Amino acid sequence: MNKLNIANDYIKNNSNFVNEQYRLKYHFIPPIGWINDPNGFSYYKGEYHLFYQYHPYDSCWGPMHWGHAVSSDLVKWEHKPVVLAPDEEYDADGCFSGSAVEKDGDLYLMYTGHVNPNKEKPENIRQTQCIASSDDGITFNKIKENPVITERDLPENALPQDFRDPKVFKKDEYYYTVVGSINKDGSGQILLYKSEDLIEWKYVGIMIASENKLGKMWECPDLFELNGKCVLIVSPQFCEKEEDRYWNIHSSLYLIGDVDFNTGKFSCEHVDQVDYGHDFYAPQTLIDDKNRRIAITWMQMWERNIPTHDKKHNWAGAMTIPRELELRGNALYQKPISELETYKTNKVSFNNLTVDGSLRINELSGECINLEMMLDRKNSERFGIKLVYSAYEYTSIYYDCQNEKLILDRSNSGEKINGGEKDVEAGVRRVPVKCNDNKLKLNILIDRCSIEVFINDGEKTMTSTIYPSSPSLNIEFFSNGEIEILELNKWDLCF
Repeated sequence: MNKLNIANDYIKNNSNFVNEQYRLKYHFIPPIGWINDPNGFSYYKGEYHLFYQYHPYDSCWGPMHWGHAVSSDLVKWEHKPVVLAPDEEYDADGCFSGSAVEKDGDLYLMYTGHVNPNKEKPENIRQTQCIASSDDGITFNKIKENPVITERDLPENALPQDFRDPKVFKKDEYYYTVVGSINKDGSGQILLYKSEDLIEWKYVGIMIASENKLGKMWECPDLFELNGKCVLIVSPQFCEKEEDRYWNIHSSLYLIGDVDFNTGKFSCEHVDQVDYGHDFYAPQTLIDDKNRRIAITWMQMWERNIPTHDKKHNWAGAMTIPRELELRGNALYQKPISELETYKTNKVSFNNLTVDGSLRINELSGECINLEMMLDRKNSERFGIKLVYSAYEYTSIYYDCQNEKLILDRSNSGEKINGGEKDVEAGVRRVPVKCNDNKLKLNILIDRCSIEVFINDGEKTMTSTIYPSSPSLNIEFFSNGEIEILELNKWDLCF
C-alpha cells in the first residue's frame, strides 16, 4: 500500500480518538494529528481549497504530507483525502510548503521536496521545487519532470539546504514563483523565477534580502498587488526584538513597494508586522471570484509547547479565520470575511454604559462568540476587558492611555505556554494604537481556545491561543477612571 493510502486509512480509522476539550468550532482544525502552514490556498471550480502541512500520525511535527479541505464559504470546511505524501526520491523526507495556480482548467500545486539523507549533517539537506497537477482538484499526480527547480538554479550566494515555500502566480504571459532562501551569510532573501509552462523555470533575481537586519531565513513568501502597489508577505525566523515588534521567536511581516519583473528587484517603501499577537505565522493569500484578496494563517507558533499535544489530545494546530485584506496608504488592514455574518445568532446589544472600576454583564458569556464594541476613554488611565473569565483564570485586553498601546495578556489564561523567546514578557503582547477622537473600536472573535482582535476596523490585529484549565465563559469590563461603552454587540457563533 502506498503512503497516500496509508495516511488516508489512518485518518479514517483514528479520527474518533481525538479529545474534544479544545476543539475549535468555527476555525479550521485537522481531523487528527498536527498541522502547520496553509498551502495551496486557492479558489478553483467554484470552491475554496485549503491545503496544509500535515502530519496525521502524531500531534507534533513529523514527515510532512499535504492535507486538504474544501469550502463554499471559507467557514465550514469539508475534509478531503490527503493529496501529497513523501513518497518520491526528491521529497522522501517531506512535502514542504507551497501554493497552487490554475492552468488550462487544471489545478497545479508547487511545493518543496525535502531530502535529509544524513540527519547528523544538516549541510547535506537538499530542498527543491516540485509540481503536482489535478483535473478535479481532489486527486493529484506528481509530474515526471520533478524537481523543476533545483540547486543548479540557485544564485551563487544561496544555500541549497534552505530553499523552500514557493508561491506561484500568473502575471501577463508568464508564471512566476517567489521562493524563500538563505544567503551564505546566514540572512534571509527571496528569489524570483519565471516560466511559460510551470515546468521549465528561469531564475530572474534576488527580489529582496534581509542582510541580517530582519531575521534569518525568510519563509513562506507571498507576493500580490493591492491598490496598485505590490505587497510582499514573508515569515522571517529569529528577528531581533524592536520596541513592540518581533516579540515572537519568528514573525510575519508585510512589505509595501514595487517590483521590477525584468530584474526581480523589490523596492521597499514600508515594513510592518502583520499581526501583534502570540500565534500567527506563515500567512497565505488567494484572490477569489469576487476579486477579494483573502489571507489565512497558521494560528500557532514554532518552538512553543502546545497544550493539546502535552495533554495527549491527538491533535495540534488551527488556522485563523480567513481575513479580507485592504491597503490604505501603506497600512495593511484586515477584517474577518463577510461570510462569518451568516453564522451569527442570539444578538445582544447595549449602549451608553459607564464603567468606573468593573462591570460584568452576564448576557455576554460564551465560549464561541463575537464581540463588537466602541469605547470612549474619557478620563481613564487604563481600561479593558477580561475575557474567558472564571474565578481563577482570564485573558485581558486593555488600553494603556498614556503610552497609546493595546495590550493582550494571557499570563493567567490557563494551561501554561512556554517558548524560546528571550527578553520579553511571555504572556504579554503590545501594539501601538491611537484612539480616534478619544474612541477605540474593537472586534473580538473568541473560539474556545483562540482570541482574534481586530482594532479600529482592522488597522492592527492581535491573535493568540489560550487553553483554559476549566470552563471560563464570563466577560468583565474594567477601568482606572471613567470610560463609556458607546456601543456593544455580542453574538454567538455556531453552525
